[in-house]
Amino acid sequence: MRIIFILTLLLSISSCETIRSGQVIRTDHIIDAENDVRLHIREITPTDSKHHTPLVMIHGGGPGATASFDLPIKGSSFAQNLVDKGFKVYLVNIRGWERSTLPQYDFSDSLTIIGSHLEASQDIYATVKWILDKENIGKVHLFGWATGGHWAGYYSTKYPETVQTFISLNSLYGVNAPWGLRQYFQSDDDSTQFNKTSFFRESPQKSLTRSWTRTIPIDNKENWRDTRVEKAYSVNASSFGEDTTVMKVPGGYREESFYMSLGKKYWDAKDIEVPALIMRTELDFWSRPEDLKAIEKDMLHAPRSRFITIPGTHYVFLDKTDKGKRKLIEEMIIFMER
Repeated sequence: MRIIFILTLLLSISSCETIRSGQVIRTDHIIDAENDVRLHIREITPTDSKHHTPLVMIHGGGPGATASFDLPIKGSSFAQNLVDKGFKVYLVNIRGWERSTLPQYDFSDSLTIIGSHLEASQDIYATVKWILDKENIGKVHLFGWATGGHWAGYYSTKYPETVQTFISLNSLYGVNAPWGLRQYFQSDDDSTQFNKTSFFRESPQKSLTRSWTRTIPIDNKENWRDTRVEKAYSVNASSFGEDTTVMKVPGGYREESFYMSLGKKYWDAKDIEVPALIMRTELDFWSRPEDLKAIEKDMLHAPRSRFITIPGTHYVFLDKTDKGKRKLIEEMIIFMER
């Protein structure tokens, strides 16, 4: 039985101005969703659009959509790389990320999960509904990175009629397998229980690229990643709160990820009934090879599917083009244009 969300989807009068740069037009929108949530969406349009189905891009549990996919460094914007191929792209920030707001929570209830897959799905629904109405179309391509793939997967099982293709990169899935990050989230008393110390994730700006740096397999990191991109990623990610030296985002994704790593399924790939491209990078520290295998085993009803491991780090779309980014873009374009 589908969950029905009652939404007021109006383009707010406080939407930011449109910026035209070369062959690309960027427009920031604020839309109203349920529970008084306001969502920040960035629309990036090629001036010579080939009229492809729009692509909606969902960030992961760390930095939000613009920090992840649209950094203002020439050649570094993953979104613009796709726009340059003729696609219109929409970047959505789930509630609590960047300029998207949070509803009121009862913080006296320790069971509260801020930024759950249910909330994220509501926000994706609001975004997609707004886009479908705005563009007068029936479906969108849906891309999710890391936790964004988890959220987009759940959404795709609930609203397949709105999804042209589902694309996931470096996402966990509900299968019990080793996970290198589990030790940081488990209870000292019971390794099968999440150690909930906060409702939010708060990370100093300087710490945001440590895992990225650690997984680059060469000594000279500048040969793999532009240092300007590394800096811009950290600065942008932490620029939306009161303390601009710290990134503060909802922490619920960590709790769900912990339990997924132990085998809990928040969504089942058996319920995916849309074309699906599931990718993982060779050097990823978040997802596991077992996730890719489990999704492939479970995905029985997708009309077409592809499961592939490609070169690159967890942040492959921010690395230099020859370090896996080119392959990522090629796979996505081929799959969406088919």
